[in-house]
Amino acid sequence: MTSTQQDHVVLLVDNTFFENLPPWVTDNFTVTPGGYHDGQPSRNKLVLFADGSYLEFFNWYGKPPSLDDVHLPMRFWGPKAPGLIDFAITDTTRSAEESVGMVNERLSEEPGKDAGLGVKFGNPIAGSRKKADGVEIKWTVTRPEFSKGDKTPGDEHFVNGRIDVPFFCHDVTPRADRVPSHDESKTTHPCGATGIAACEILVPKYLLTEYAATYGKVLGSNLAPTDGQGAHVLDIGVPHGPTRSTVVVRAAETEHDVRRMQDRGIGFSDLVIAVKSDGTGGGTRRALGSTGIESTIWLEDLE
Repeated sequence: MTSTQQDHVVLLVDNTFFENLPPWVTDNFTVTPGGYHDGQPSRNKLVLFADGSYLEFFNWYGKPPSLDDVHLPMRFWGPKAPGLIDFAITDTTRSAEESVGMVNERLSEEPGKDAGLGVKFGNPIAGSRKKADGVEIKWTVTRPEFSKGDKTPGDEHFVNGRIDVPFFCHDVTPRADRVPSHDESKTTHPCGATGIAACEILVPKYLLTEYAATYGKVLGSNLAPTDGQGAHVLDIGVPHGPTRSTVVVRAAETEHDVRRMQDRGIGFSDLVIAVKSDGTGGGTRRALGSTGIESTIWLEDLE
């Protein structure tokens, strides 16, 4: 069982959204103020879950930093269009250096190494922000570094930049300062949300095996059989409690999926949020809306 855990999901939003959250957010979730990031014009608001993970509404309130500024790892989000753009994983039992070192070892080992996709991870970079109460929280971010491998897709598959595997986020200050998930007033939601059930990753059908293998090495997870459904399910932990989460690497097979990948590129496509069971049985799943960002966020009734 992998020690890697879900950390948070990044949803990029514009100023209007950030300053006047739409009803699909406020009707379903309790939103906690985040703060302002150090060294760049960005801010966030959070939806905290009892499993220790969270959804981040990330907003550029000014011009994003240059892609050449290597000290600001969030710069890669600058060219992206609003929506689900990235997600972070962590390991609360190991340091950033140890976690990432283990991943890079797996990505350089046989069988398969990085499946020819050109993926490894760089060095941890310090990050921080100030909360509304003035408390400064600190962490390190370790992002993937990409190269051209034998199986790396063409640039047309990476709209506005390549983000097709997650990044690492490790706490420097106490995690409870960044993610106060023990505060029930912040983790109790109108929709009954309790945590992240799944992050779904959309990839070309001809590269499903390669991406699934690479994600397995990044997460330290064994691949589950596809059952002929065109997807691989990988197990991942959560920071708090006995529940588990998953990362689902699935092939773009429908017209909707192919169009989505053309518009937004390979990568994070859908977020599934676990909600408390109403007693009618698990597995019920519904999107928060039929169009827009909300159509990519699902609530799933899990037993």
